Formats: sequence, structure tokens, C-alpha cells
Amino acid sequence: MADYAGLLAQCEELYSTVCFDAAAWTDRALADWIEGVAASSYVDKDVGRELRRIVRAAQKLRDFWLDPAAGRPPDHGDWRTRVDIGLGVRAWRPLLALARLGLSREPAAELFEDVKERFRVVTGERWMEGVAFDQWLADQGAEK
Repeated sequence: MADYAGLLAQCEELYSTVCFDAAAWTDRALADWIEGVAASSYVDKDVGRELRRIVRAAQKLRDFWLDPAAGRPPDHGDWRTRVDIGLGVRAWRPLLALARLGLSREPAAELFEDVKERFRVVTGERWMEGVAFDQWLADQGAEK
């Protein structure tokens, strides 16, 4: 059984530290990070695919923040803003995919709310607005 909320938190921590300490995130450090995550949680083919997408995004963020020539608007010291400046929605897509994967496999109210928020960030639209987790879960059971 995977801890998808914990896995998502680790991925966000990766983005955060890459944005503020890009030089520390060498290719070897990123490889060590993904190996550590894989060793500490259940990672199958689908989860692994999203983790690889997240690491590629982290590499791009690192390169962006290391480039002294890149013009940057103010980020107000917020890592999420730094991710948006560096990559925009492309960085958030694999996190949404991972959250949706977790919700489909191990439905939980926390993941349901997480998917709602991430969906809005990625698409600019609302997902399941007004639908409570219990109703969504009941609907999922009715579809099977």
C-alpha cells in the first residue's frame, strides 16, 4: 500500500529545494533522490513513470534557476511561484497525475481534495465542484 499523500509531499519538497538551492541538485543528487523515494515507498510502473517526469521537471527547474541570463520576475520567496516562473503548468502535471493515480487506487478524502486543487492549478478549471468525497466514492462504486 502506497502513501500517495506522503509521496506527493516528497515531490513538492524536491521542487522547493531545487528552486532555492539549484546548485546542490546535480544529476547524481536527483538520481539518489528517486532511488530513495523508490526504496521507501511502493513504486510500480505507473508511479515510476510520474516520478521520472517529476525528476525531469526538477532538472529543468534547476537549469532555469542556475542560468544567470534568464530574466525573472519577482518570486516573493515562494517556491510555488518559482516553479510557475521556471516551468509553469508543465511542472504541475505529473503531480496531478500522481495524485489522480493515488485517488483511483486508494480513495481517500485528503487525496480527493488534493486532486481538486491540483486539477484547478493545471487546467484552470474546477473538478468535481460541489461534489463531496462520499458522493464521489459512491459514484465510483456504482460505475464498477
